[in-house]
Amino acid sequence: MLKRLKIMLTVGCMTLCTVSGVQAATLEDSMLKPPSTVKCQSDREHNENTAKKASSFSTRNTSVTTAAELVDLSQEARVDKIGEMCREDYEESGVLASVSAAQCILESGYLTTELATDANNCFGMKASLSGNDWAGSTWDGTSLYTKQTGEEYNGQNVTIVADFRRYDCVEDSVADHSAYLLGATVDGETLRYAGLEGETDYKKAIQIIKDGGYATDSSYVDKVCSIIERYDLTRFDDISGEDTKEEDKKTAQTQTQTKAESSLYRVRKSWDDAASQIGAFSSLENAREACEEGYHIYDCQGNAVE
Repeated sequence: MLKRLKIMLTVGCMTLCTVSGVQAATLEDSMLKPPSTVKCQSDREHNENTAKKASSFSTRNTSVTTAAELVDLSQEARVDKIGEMCREDYEESGVLASVSAAQCILESGYLTTELATDANNCFGMKASLSGNDWAGSTWDGTSLYTKQTGEEYNGQNVTIVADFRRYDCVEDSVADHSAYLLGATVDGETLRYAGLEGETDYKKAIQIIKDGGYATDSSYVDKVCSIIERYDLTRFDDISGEDTKEEDKKTAQTQTQTKAESSLYRVRKSWDDAASQIGAFSSLENAREACEEGYHIYDCQGNAVE
């Protein structure tokens, strides 16, 4: 009897230890794993039917671009690089290049933010976005970049630590952002940004994005549209051919140069005496500082300012 009782106690202890060990391992694993972005099979099938897949540039192209490679370029050169990458994505996804490029410029500070240079994340894409999962994501599902970020809760601004997606290249960041815009849902069925795919009016496209809850900033639409117009980003919406692209780029550069020259103040002895010109200045204050005795400041029409 005692021998049987001893055997039963031994078996019970072994069982208890085994169960406890499994529970501890499961808890530890759950703490170490990043937030899951995979939902049930039906959700994945739904997204595949309702959202176009984005292309993974890092897998189909041998040449890819990192934000760190571009930070030393001029701001205008970075804008052109962003525009060209978004043009390529537009051909694949149907999300206007001008809109993607302007959002990228606004949200990555022209590719200079910590998240952009260290993780190639140019749109502030978190590891988990309101529990959404979408087809065609170019994120590998595990690479993370953890940093402090500002959030608003109950009307108060707070700083939290959050996990963001880390990408191999800027192209993958652009592609994943487009895939999100086309595949994110409100309730697992209704597309959050319905009507965006194929929309060719940038003002309507960005309004669709704003109305879908992408940004809480009341002036977000104006900010994005302003960037599009400032850099003539609609030139990247033309995907008809390389020759047209290059011609559009040259035209835009010429227009920008002409506009800049038309606002210069010239310091000369007289308007007709171009050889006496000390310089041309965009700032009237700088022109005044350079103006010497016997010289005058003229606007682009040849009128003496003072």
